[in-house]
Amino acid sequence: MLIATNAIVLKRIPYGDTSVICRMFTEEMGKVSILAKGAWRPKNASGPLLEPINHIHIQFYNKNTRDIQILKDAEFIQQFPSLRNSLGRIILAFAIVEIIDKSTLESNPYPILYRLAWRALDKLNDENQNQWVVFAFFLYQLSLRLGFMPNLSNCSQCNNKMTQGRIDKFIGELVCPDCASNWADQIINLSSIEKLTYLHLDELNALAMAKKDVLDSIQFLDVFLSYHIEGLKKENMIAAEDKILLYKIYIKIKKEFENLDKSKL
Repeated sequence: MLIATNAIVLKRIPYGDTSVICRMFTEEMGKVSILAKGAWRPKNASGPLLEPINHIHIQFYNKNTRDIQILKDAEFIQQFPSLRNSLGRIILAFAIVEIIDKSTLESNPYPILYRLAWRALDKLNDENQNQWVVFAFFLYQLSLRLGFMPNLSNCSQCNNKMTQGRIDKFIGELVCPDCASNWADQIINLSSIEKLTYLHLDELNALAMAKKDVLDSIQFLDVFLSYHIEGLKKENMIAAEDKILLYKIYIKIKKEFENLDKSKL
């Protein structure tokens, strides 16, 4: 049966000398593995289409009796060019597709998650959007859509009300300072995470959050999702601090290159 649907490319794996197997997150069928025959041949136009993160429209031959389907055709919907020109944004985009890949099952439709992933990538592609706020919003909404609701008001151990909490990696939850073990991470401002609850993606620019609060939110949601989602338990997301360091290195190198005398190269 020929299926036509929109898809986000999650991952591609070489198959033979000229073909690739792509894992795609489709609007109609959820995650699907698809063989693109001859995609790496020089004259094959589908090769660039099948890079991870691309948002494409595909047609493929589907048989329920096989695990890998066969690609017929593909065309671009979005390439996200601005996103690809920023190391910080592309790292976050790869984190999004990796998380989607690890937290979803094959051939299970997730239309809400598909829309969330696509809109998050679209916002990361917008240079006017705060990339960290977009990523924090994605993580929080992902946890809700998968049925995991972080407790942001009560200690997960003693159930006392909290305005601040510490991340306990052993239970994947927030605990009050009195219940925090020696292994608990830094104090989190809970009101900052709660701000993500009531917003729509189109309202993120209006969100006033200090950088520390955004990064703290990302760190907690990283621990929370890694604890509760089986596919993420052995796959730690890149720490927010590491992303900042990588981005600073990228900016420094870019500025040094721009200041070079190009005539001497």
